[in-house]
Amino acid sequence: MSSERAPLRRLSSPDAFFLAPPHSHDPTDVSHVAALPTSMLLQLPEAVQESLWTLQESTSIVYASYLRLQELIDERFERLVELPLGRKTGTVNYSEGAFFNYVNHVAAERRYLLEDAHTDWRHKASRAGLQQYAHLLLTFRGKEMTVSEWFTQLQAAETFWIQAAKETELPDFESTILEFQSQTTTPSSENEVEDVGGATVPAGIATLDTSRLGFGISKALAEL
Repeated sequence: MSSERAPLRRLSSPDAFFLAPPHSHDPTDVSHVAALPTSMLLQLPEAVQESLWTLQESTSIVYASYLRLQELIDERFERLVELPLGRKTGTVNYSEGAFFNYVNHVAAERRYLLEDAHTDWRHKASRAGLQQYAHLLLTFRGKEMTVSEWFTQLQAAETFWIQAAKETELPDFESTILEFQSQTTTPSSENEVEDVGGATVPAGIATLDTSRLGFGISKALAEL
């Protein structure tokens, strides 16, 4: 059964524009976790369909910011700017000022994800209007489940990205230099794990036990 979202008439409610993302995002990137099957959407009122679409957009903003944060962390060695003065003495020195600006960039992205994008997602989820449809059955990615179970999976994915951001430490100038100088040829596959969105994150970031997030939609929405 197709899991593509049914065509919707876009509304111009204030909630639809609650948050303007700082960089591009694509709602189809999260359709595998945030888009209900067309057959299910057609059973829901148009207002709920529109709310689910704005929730999918909000989910894609969270995911895009999460990926950007990981990209910035991965760029830490590239952000070490070598100073020309050290070349004359054979000693490699790096610009602390340039790295300071980079760390501010990382901090701004993490703050945006945790304080703005996550807040927006919680706002959209709380207004989706799914409570009365919690026990409605659907087939999602070949598996039969209720709307409540589908929402739990969606919330688990968003929680994973937010938790990863919370556990991401800002790069330290001296530590990054030492890490860069002691790099080995360890294959990247040993240093990375795959997250629920299909992207990779450093192995140092703990993954979530999503089985602990198996609460029903009523409780989930009540905690938003």
